[in-house]
Amino acid sequence: MKKIALALTALLSAGSVSTLFADTTDSQKFTANVSVAMSVTAPADAVLTHDETHANQTFTAQPWNVIGNSQNGVSVSFATNGPFVNTADPNFKRDAKLGLSINSQTGPGSFSISQATGQTDYANSVNIATVSAVSDGVSNATLDLSVEFITGTFGSFAAGTYETTVTGTITAL
Repeated sequence: MKKIALALTALLSAGSVSTLFADTTDSQKFTANVSVAMSVTAPADAVLTHDETHANQTFTAQPWNVIGNSQNGVSVSFATNGPFVNTADPNFKRDAKLGLSINSQTGPGSFSISQATGQTDYANSVNIATVSAVSDGVSNATLDLSVEFITGTFGSFAAGTYETTVTGTITAL
């Protein structure tokens, strides 16, 4: 009988020991997948009225917003679609000059200007002006784009509205 009681006690003890070894902690992993996000955003269209002098006409610097979370950085370029062209008579053109500077930036990476100025020269078939910047990592920036209407001699070109369009393009490095 003592043997049965000892065996029963041993079984009961083993059963209660197993509950002492139940898991008291566990874990769960949370993962957020972040896609590469790049964007370049233009401000509203800009307009000026020529002051009727021989001076080049400079538009107010235009702030373009650039976002690039690529770890290797991004490249952003701004290019005209051509010189300024008279909308009523495309035979009348004026050259366009672009300038690019950094207004502000945030992030662990930073932007630098790779090409600060560019100008069309329609008389010599240079119809596109380009400026550009690059970042060396994840960074957001406001880049100021300056645009000039090259006057030359006022009165040597027809009155009217002259237009050019600048397109911003961003690519991951």
